[in-house]
Amino acid sequence: MHIFTILITKFLIFILNMLKRGGSLPGQLALKLDKHLFNYFKMPKIVIMVTGSSGKTSTSYLIAQALEKNGFKVAHNRSGNNLTYGLATLLIKNTKLNGYIKADAIVFETDERYTKQVSKYLKPNYFVVTNITRDQPPRHGHYEIVYNCIKDALNENTHLIVNGDDPLTLKLSLEHNGKKTYFGLSKHKDTIAYPITNALDFIYCSKCHTKLKYKYVSFSNVGSYYCPNCDFKRPNIDFEITNISDELTINKKYKVKQNTDIVYTYYNIVAAFATLAVLGVDKNKITLSLNDIKLSEKRYDYLTYKNRDCYILSGKNENAPSYNQAINYISKIKEKKTIVFGFEYISLRYPYKDISWLYDIDFELLKDEDINSFVCIGPYAYDIAVRAKLAGINPKKIKICLNLGDIKNYLDDSKGNIYGILNLGTDKKFRKIVGEK
Repeated sequence: MHIFTILITKFLIFILNMLKRGGSLPGQLALKLDKHLFNYFKMPKIVIMVTGSSGKTSTSYLIAQALEKNGFKVAHNRSGNNLTYGLATLLIKNTKLNGYIKADAIVFETDERYTKQVSKYLKPNYFVVTNITRDQPPRHGHYEIVYNCIKDALNENTHLIVNGDDPLTLKLSLEHNGKKTYFGLSKHKDTIAYPITNALDFIYCSKCHTKLKYKYVSFSNVGSYYCPNCDFKRPNIDFEITNISDELTINKKYKVKQNTDIVYTYYNIVAAFATLAVLGVDKNKITLSLNDIKLSEKRYDYLTYKNRDCYILSGKNENAPSYNQAINYISKIKEKKTIVFGFEYISLRYPYKDISWLYDIDFELLKDEDINSFVCIGPYAYDIAVRAKLAGINPKKIKICLNLGDIKNYLDDSKGNIYGILNLGTDKKFRKIVGEK
């Protein structure tokens, strides 16, 4: 039965590839034909699961690519499909008829809510956690639900590789009985002195529940923290970015070219470095490999509008840290400016109209006299305007533009360079409407 199922679904994968289609359909069909199919697979020695609220796609990509550049044959769900059906599809695609996986390593990016279900079949011996934050509230609920899903996916044979700058992933590691490795960032040019708002994911000590203090913050609640009442604090970091310039220096020695300029992508890079180092790959070879991999993420796109500089900074709805990166960046630019903030939809996954995550975004950083106009766009413009007003932005500067097609009228009535903080999808439309080059 197993061999028949694999043959049928391999043929389906072949057809979908011919049609330039992917997806988890082959895995879904396979598990309907044979619900015990996972028991048939013989995994390679290296099985890596990567999860987290953000950064898991880039981190898993970097790990898989760097492994390949160091001579490993890798099975990786590069196109996403990070649930159970996606895992089945990946394994079928890379298996022999006898069930042995044709790879030296599996790198599987997993949706954080599905880590428990997926790990039951994948049985990872290396588990990378980028961060745990409040994300997609209607789908995930409270962040502790996500935390418990990840915790339940671990066992004592798992080597946990986590972001030591995140208090919640530190808590996860302290409750883990197996091996653990920490990655992080030292103080750098984009850090701030303390968390801006109290709308944070985890700001209390997991041991004594005292409010944490910070030496510096990279974004949201991620940085160098300590409890003033007990010994809960940022751990000794095994792999740390110690300097940021044109290169990222890891552990004061290994220099990785900086082809992205977003702080949270630095964490992805050092997480990949840490993972390969844990696997025993020579650190100089890891450096060469990462220098040869390009990440597409940039802090902004640039164009001009009527002789004004226009920067488009993309954010991910329902995930405050991605917007906070943009706001933190803009807040440090001291010049006359116009800000356009908004989105045309909340989610393409479900119909819920939750906007609670707007109150996790650090709009307080934009209480800036240099701001000439703060334009709220899209069907939720009034909700954004209320949040901006509560953050202390001058109400006289707040404008409402319900239709993105009318944005030029608002830009023409404003002054200074333009900074569009827009969700994925809306950013492309904005670029099309206002772009001159």
